[in-house]
Amino acid sequence: MDIAKIGKRVYAAAVSAIFGLAYISPQAFAQTNAGPARFEETNPSVSYTVGWTQGDTSGTWSGGTAAVSSAPGAQATMSFTGTSVSWIGGRTPQTGIARVFLDGVFVAEVDTYSKSQEVRVPMFAAIGLADASHTFTIEVTGRQNASAAGALIVVDAFDVPAVAISRLQETDPSVTYSAGWVQDNPIVTLIPGVTTGWTQGASLRGWSAGAARLSTTPGAQATFTFTGTGISWIGARGTQSGIARVSLDGILVAVVDMYSPKEQIQAEVFAATGLAATSHTLTIEGTGQQNAFSQNALIVVDAFDVTTPGTRHQDTDPAIAYGPGWIQGNRDKAYSEGATAESNTVGSQATITFTGTGISWIGARGPQCGIARVFLDGAFVEDFDTYSQTEGPQHTDFSRSGLAAGTHTLTIQVIGKNPLATDAWILVDAFDVTP
Repeated sequence: MDIAKIGKRVYAAAVSAIFGLAYISPQAFAQTNAGPARFEETNPSVSYTVGWTQGDTSGTWSGGTAAVSSAPGAQATMSFTGTSVSWIGGRTPQTGIARVFLDGVFVAEVDTYSKSQEVRVPMFAAIGLADASHTFTIEVTGRQNASAAGALIVVDAFDVPAVAISRLQETDPSVTYSAGWVQDNPIVTLIPGVTTGWTQGASLRGWSAGAARLSTTPGAQATFTFTGTGISWIGARGTQSGIARVSLDGILVAVVDMYSPKEQIQAEVFAATGLAATSHTLTIEGTGQQNAFSQNALIVVDAFDVTTPGTRHQDTDPAIAYGPGWIQGNRDKAYSEGATAESNTVGSQATITFTGTGISWIGARGPQCGIARVFLDGAFVEDFDTYSQTEGPQHTDFSRSGLAAGTHTLTIQVIGKNPLATDAWILVDAFDVTP
């Protein structure tokens, strides 16, 4: 007789009685949110040469495990049919440089180094392919960024077709908190003379972007406003974790028990898909309740993964033309596919030429960010101030839909800064184009 299972069933009944909702265990959550486009690294469509270690559980990987290698020349190949594919992996201070091939032809080198640990994130996407059978190969080079402490490469999963996903941190200005929340570590604080707000830092735990917000206060709420067709709350499970109420657009949709006998950092603890492509709110509320086996009622808000319609074009896409004053390859924050282009030179311009009916500029907000002038098809649209007290990498700074089907240009120009900003940095991280 399994006493633990009986205890969990009894507690599930109690939660249901208290809140009038079905109890969602981590196991049930995993079963009900499996997506048909996600191919785990264990799928028969993925083949490996010698040099890979499969079944790695060092991170909270998609499906629970990942394949890892630092052996030069080791290859992992995904065979698929479709017009695009996205490699899902991990970026850390210890990860290295990979070469990617499409249908046997070299495409790019991918530097997977990151200052912070980022799991289950898009590493590289191949888009605009013929709707036919293809192979996508990841090759370990054994080389690493000058700042990296290792050359490890992680293969966690593949998305077919590729999905446009932005990871918004808990410090994003679109996230608001009631009283009762604290920052995970003392490094992420208000530092007069250095910043004018909360900044991302380092932690004893591997939070996304190095920080998270925590609460054990009953009724404490965190509300995230976003535009997209899907949302995932990135939090944590463990022996200290409690129970949260989750509301979507003001409607209570789930009670999530985050207890786990094993600590899981950057865990996807709730997800909703199939939403209308419009503005939504997701509210997380601490209940002060906890699983019968948990030692506390801790709730963690680490980040949010937002899925948006359309095709993502990274800052390195050849469709983007940069004038003088831009710096590419900046890796100081948790950017889309790990890097971004940036400029603080007044007058500097970046222009993307695209074909579609809508476009979103994925940039950033923060204490050091400036004001951008936006032009669509050469006509002035607006001046957008990207200053914020809090850091917001991968923030959607501008979006426009309902365009005539055809070819368009979107231009981002640096024009200065808010008096409160410490600098005038404008970031071009990616663009999402809607057909």
